[in-house]
Amino acid sequence: MVQKQITQVNNPVQKQLIKLFHNSGLPNHFNHYGNKEFTNYQRISLIVLFRKSKKSIRDFIEWLCESRWSSWLGLKKIPGKSTFHDWLKLFGVKLIKRLVNLVTDTSDLRIVAIDGTGIQSNFRSPYYEKRRKEFKLKTSRPYNKLDILVDTNRKKHIIDYSFLLKNRSDTFVGKKLIKKFKFRRVKIVADKGYPDYEYENLAKANQNNFISPPKDYKGKCRHNNFKRLRKERNYQSNKKVYNRRPIVESVISSIKRVQDPKLRSKLPYMKKREMGWHILFYNIRMNVKFDKSSASEQTLVSYFFVILVVLVIPDYAAVLKFFGIPRCFFHGISELQLIFVFVSVAISKREKFL
Repeated sequence: MVQKQITQVNNPVQKQLIKLFHNSGLPNHFNHYGNKEFTNYQRISLIVLFRKSKKSIRDFIEWLCESRWSSWLGLKKIPGKSTFHDWLKLFGVKLIKRLVNLVTDTSDLRIVAIDGTGIQSNFRSPYYEKRRKEFKLKTSRPYNKLDILVDTNRKKHIIDYSFLLKNRSDTFVGKKLIKKFKFRRVKIVADKGYPDYEYENLAKANQNNFISPPKDYKGKCRHNNFKRLRKERNYQSNKKVYNRRPIVESVISSIKRVQDPKLRSKLPYMKKREMGWHILFYNIRMNVKFDKSSASEQTLVSYFFVILVVLVIPDYAAVLKFFGIPRCFFHGISELQLIFVFVSVAISKREKFL
């Protein structure tokens, strides 16, 4: 007789990974014949954990042997370094963006902020950089360009992003992002780095409103005065909405501080995939954070509900009957101790009466 052990998922990241894989509709295996030791759910989960760990592949595999994730994911064996590297090549940018869209919450999309930043590469030599400084030579610091659209309400999710291997201006990339933006009746806020008047027309095509402060030309501007006045009026009438723009800078700061996305890949297409996994992990991280805050709010509601029940119903026998607790269990207990017992029981059974 084979006994099946039902394990309860307690890790919040694992819950998000299971939900993501079920919504993606991916098969467990891409191949019909051949080796099937690892499923696509295990591959995607391990890649997300790899980006979370900020380690090299060899160090991550050593950490995986010691962690409990191998049992949580149901791994038959620990994958090797070359096997894991093949998994990184297996999933393309289109599939990664599709996974990002599945994780992203767009149910209450009202205000979106846009901004860009630079992403460093990790394969530069600090030794030669130091030597060039000693000889007073200029050090070229090439970086990759990341532009993001962030929801400023609720979970602060990254709605869409653009990743380029070379530096391009914000106006060049911003037009592409706004053209791809499919949502309607949304206010898009940006800083002075987006002074082009074409943004208003691109946003109005989908019934959106683009809000950005007009550029200060210091009296030298003599063209498009009507468009400039219209842009300034729009900015002045939506100043309270524009105050939510710094949220996109806090999102960029969170990605760089917590995830440290210094790109380890050297090939261009691998860099794009690596950045996509970082965006996916950020949205998963925000989902976990939002679920924890909502759970704490439910706990506070449970506290207030139980205290209200105890205060409204003076007869403690009726309170015991309401919560389904045997009366003989509380013989000789004070009123304050009884309230604490009611609160603990309510927290354990809050889904029953809320």
